[in-house]
Amino acid sequence: MKNPPRYVPRNVRWFNRLLRATYGVWLRRFFRVRVLNAQAAALRPPFILVSNHVTLLDPFILSSLLREPVYWITSDGNMRTHLMRVLLRLVGSIPKAKAIPDIETVNWTVHVIRREHGVVGVFPEGQQTWDGRTLPLIPSTAKLLKLLKVPVLAAVIRGGYLSLPRWSWARRRGRIEVEFRLLFVPEELKSRSVEELQTELERALAHDEFAWQEDARVPYQALRKAEHLELSLFMCPRCEAIGSLRSARSHMHCSSCGLAVAVDIHGRFKGLRGEAAPFANLRDWDLWQLGALKNLVRRRLEEDEGPGTRKPLFSDAGALLLRGRRMNPLRRVRSGTLILYVDRIELAPLLGERIVFPLAQVEGIGVLKRNLLEYYVGRDLYQVRFPFRHNSARKWMEAVEIISKLRAR
Repeated sequence: MKNPPRYVPRNVRWFNRLLRATYGVWLRRFFRVRVLNAQAAALRPPFILVSNHVTLLDPFILSSLLREPVYWITSDGNMRTHLMRVLLRLVGSIPKAKAIPDIETVNWTVHVIRREHGVVGVFPEGQQTWDGRTLPLIPSTAKLLKLLKVPVLAAVIRGGYLSLPRWSWARRRGRIEVEFRLLFVPEELKSRSVEELQTELERALAHDEFAWQEDARVPYQALRKAEHLELSLFMCPRCEAIGSLRSARSHMHCSSCGLAVAVDIHGRFKGLRGEAAPFANLRDWDLWQLGALKNLVRRRLEEDEGPGTRKPLFSDAGALLLRGRRMNPLRRVRSGTLILYVDRIELAPLLGERIVFPLAQVEGIGVLKRNLLEYYVGRDLYQVRFPFRHNSARKWMEAVEIISKLRAR
């Protein structure tokens, strides 16, 4: 079989100008984008742009606000089809395997900065936020900044999560604020330690969408404010059932115990059927569910240390398993019921033997886009596609990461 040609990131200026003058203008008008401290963004390349990551549209919004084309470091999962590879090449995307060290990504970045004298865009969280709070930053980001020794421009996006949260396909019209700040100059990168740079980077990009909304009180208009919310909130606070929540338009309910809530124009929860909402907002619900999931995993780990049969944490029927490598197209393996135990993931097909993935061999587990589960076993990438949009891939990622952390103690 002939290998596909080696990918080389390039940035076509005319295409970037066209995109900025068309799609970029529409984005700024539809989402009512406000720019704060715009003069800080008037840097001459080369420089690094770092930002919090709140929505799929972040690269397009930020690129529309800068004069120079931006080479964005992006997940290689977005580049597995020929069409997407062509489009992302036109905007100079630099592919990165999620949660896996990638020296080629670093080499491409160094090339863009030192040879092309361009602008590289980085989301140090490595993925979009699920609850509107900035995620822990990838520790190697500060090392990369110190290696490159060029100015670092920071952008903090506020209102983006409420405009198009990660779990939703429905845009909301409200307001987005983008505040720029010159974070580091080359002299600082040379003189300060990696730990100091990382601490300052975390402080600069820290954002809590719902805390900001308490003061901003911006209304976000949409007909489907809660639809697909169960992709993020996968656990019911009343009965603690996993995967029982269902949403439609602006409402969400539990099919197990009947709990029902609505989402208002400010992103807050309102109780239905004469009951109070269990939490004021998604962030508080999410903090509870991650704690409850951790407690459940801990109990199962303790049960498995004694006599008895291992019990699954949860499962999803009708899952399709695919396999591939990096940016190459994925190939179908098998479909069946995906089951999570505290020591393994199993795919149980209708006919044939089960496929078993010991969790000790699973690396880089994450969610691509809204609901595609991905993980590595050795050099092979596995992707799981679920049959329904209410099947949350996030619950698999969170559970596996909790198991890994608890077992490491």
